[in-house]
Amino acid sequence: MNVDIRFIHRQSVVEVIKSFKAEQVKHHSSERIFITRIFYFVALVLPLNKEPNHLKYYFQRLLEYSATAYLIVCIIGDLKSLFRVAWMIPAGLTFSTIFTDFFSITIRLTVMYKRQDIFLLMIYLQDTFSGLQLEKSVTQKYQLIVGTCICYILPCVLFWFTVSLCFPGSERLLIFYVKETFFGWSSKNKSTNCALFIIFDHFIINQQHILSGLLIVLCWYLLGLLRRIIESFEVVAKRKCDLDSFLKLFAEYSSTIYRCMERSEEALSLLLLFLYGFMVFSVFNVTTFLMTTNLSKFDTSSVTNQIVVLSMAIIGFYFVTFQAVAVHDAAIRVKNAVYEMVSGSDCSDYEIKHLILTLVSEFPSHVVVTGWRLFSLRRCFLTQITSGMFTYAVLMTQMGNQNMRK
Repeated sequence: MNVDIRFIHRQSVVEVIKSFKAEQVKHHSSERIFITRIFYFVALVLPLNKEPNHLKYYFQRLLEYSATAYLIVCIIGDLKSLFRVAWMIPAGLTFSTIFTDFFSITIRLTVMYKRQDIFLLMIYLQDTFSGLQLEKSVTQKYQLIVGTCICYILPCVLFWFTVSLCFPGSERLLIFYVKETFFGWSSKNKSTNCALFIIFDHFIINQQHILSGLLIVLCWYLLGLLRRIIESFEVVAKRKCDLDSFLKLFAEYSSTIYRCMERSEEALSLLLLFLYGFMVFSVFNVTTFLMTTNLSKFDTSSVTNQIVVLSMAIIGFYFVTFQAVAVHDAAIRVKNAVYEMVSGSDCSDYEIKHLILTLVSEFPSHVVVTGWRLFSLRRCFLTQITSGMFTYAVLMTQMGNQNMRK
């Protein structure tokens, strides 16, 4: 009788776990559909799943490459305008603006180049997490929606400035911006100028601000999956089991994590490099502008736009950095949990204890998110970049004070 009860209980537990995994698969499917749709709507890239001989495939490629070429032309126009007034503005502002524009176009090119790797990484991490998940998990689709809405805060502020140029009394300023945008051309019709500039500005805002924001949300989501995959073994490590079976379990688990890390590095490392470059130089660009120029000469909306750009860049920087650092911290917690389990074991086989401790001691060093292996996203990276930004802000403040005295 007791055997039958245990069998029924074991079977019910297995069925519950299967239902959890099936529900998790549905959640991941809805999250994946949302991500791919919003990225194609904004960036006109991802996913690449059409046959090369399909007419829609060629139309999508034409749309993507045309948008990229147009963005490059616009950035070149911005740089030409910048070089004309380079002698009138601080050198730091010129330098940071050049690199901000450079990273904005390289981000788009990287997404186009790595789109398939990113999409396959998303599927692989979702499937891996679903296979390891033993408890009921909630969908992250609503968090993705909130993150997407946050990405539109800055564009809405910038777009309001664009729309304000169409108001009565701003005709001369509108013509000036249209000529700067379209290489000296402008229409005599105000409505035409207004429509063209709004369409152009919407496209540029999508590529330079919304795209980078969505990439931050995407990296946060993928790194969050990676972190939860690593954390799933922390629960297993705290359970009582014999060391022989634990060694086999850890070998399988570590190989799974290493495959996840390899795929993540292949898909995200180059993108993270350019994304961090864009965010850091955006911070430097706005900081230089605010600290070295006479803000009284600019209208309130322009200064507000710069402050919002600075705020969103800093928030995005720490948003993705904390998630990347949490991946390495999760690996350290797994190591500590294994240490505690081995130290509390009654096993007298010291060779297997030494083998487990040796393997787990090397585990955190292999679980580190990098920016194309040029920098590692650990806690030390966070403190170094933060101190560097603070030092730069102090220097710019001192330079601004000297300019004000002059």
